Amino acid sequence: MMDSRGQMRIVEALLASGIIAVAMWSMINLTRTPDPYSAKARDELEKYCYDFLMSLADKEVFDEVVFNSTWVRPGWEGLMKNMLNALLPANTLYNMTVCNMSKKGDIVEEESLGSVSNASPEDFRLSKEAAGAEITYTTRRRWVLKIRLELARRW
Repeated sequence: MMDSRGQMRIVEALLASGIIAVAMWSMINLTRTPDPYSAKARDELEKYCYDFLMSLADKEVFDEVVFNSTWVRPGWEGLMKNMLNALLPANTLYNMTVCNMSKKGDIVEEESLGSVSNASPEDFRLSKEAAGAEITYTTRRRWVLKIRLELARRW
């Protein structure tokens, strides 16, 4: 027959081994290094978003596409979609939202003028690389626009 102290030592050793195994498994999962390629690709895609929006703003594209001589152009979304399809790489998913910012009293309100997209929200969720950018743009007609652009690479 085995001594009761010997049985307790075996139980203690098994519990200690279990605790050590769980601690090592946790540390391995918590200290796993992120994939440097995906982090770099996401940063580059975000920079591309900003650069793309700024180049459109520099060329006053939003003045030309969103507005006609008097007001917001009816059907501007189709013009913008054609332009984005021509300018962005073929494997790029995009979603652009244009909002008018107006001040009423002390509150700045955001009114959507429309959005343009070539993808569903599900496509963005499934893509491995996605990024977005937002700029504030003042048109020649003194409209203040907030323009959001989200880009993703097709799988």
